[in-house]
Amino acid sequence: MPSLNYLAPAFARVHPDWEAVLRQPAIAARLADIDRQLAQQSEAGKTLFPPAPQAFNALSFASPADVKVVILGQDPYHGDGEAMGLSFSVPDGIRVPPSLRNIYKELAADLGLGVPAGGDLTHWAQQGVLLLNSVFTVERDKAGSHGKLGWQAVSDALIDAVNRDNPGCVFLLWGNWAQTKAERIDAGRHLVLTAAHPSPLSASRGFHGCRHFSQVNAWLIARGRQPVRWDAPAAQNSLF
Repeated sequence: MPSLNYLAPAFARVHPDWEAVLRQPAIAARLADIDRQLAQQSEAGKTLFPPAPQAFNALSFASPADVKVVILGQDPYHGDGEAMGLSFSVPDGIRVPPSLRNIYKELAADLGLGVPAGGDLTHWAQQGVLLLNSVFTVERDKAGSHGKLGWQAVSDALIDAVNRDNPGCVFLLWGNWAQTKAERIDAGRHLVLTAAHPSPLSASRGFHGCRHFSQVNAWLIARGRQPVRWDAPAAQNSLF
């Protein structure tokens, strides 16, 4: 692995099986270039999210073979304190973003669950839900600002690893951008579910009523895998 500066604390927390993906020569070279750009931006005084040690948070839980569900996001939240390295997730104590509110509403309608107080989805990740953003970092208050750093090649390699090494999981592709990744997925082995993005701009056009969460669990149970516990533990000092 090329020497990393800015991303070194994040890389140290990556699951060994994901580390093997990131050490592939082409991906390692891409990461080294991304790391150089991030270090330059940080040294120039720019604030980057998520905090450096959390950049690969999504890769610190289940291995590619143990993933049950992949939920694809685009890039991290760009407001103070929001991004934590898991797509759609925010730390407890941070106001739940609109897209996650709509995810919670669909969970309630689909499974009859109460609406959680906070937005930390770590308990999903711990069960094998890969909360993966295509772009892993962002500059403060500048949505999409790191879209050209080269992160997509990294996230595509991670998707490919799940597609190749996993015996069968569910890919939730919400919105047009996420659905462009469908061509990378073997639909004969994995379940691919598509819907509109949960953003307030599009949730009413096919996300609400998609019933993806019950479909995920039914598919997993039918294949002898443990279903996901979608309900959330109580959060402290959280804002909806």
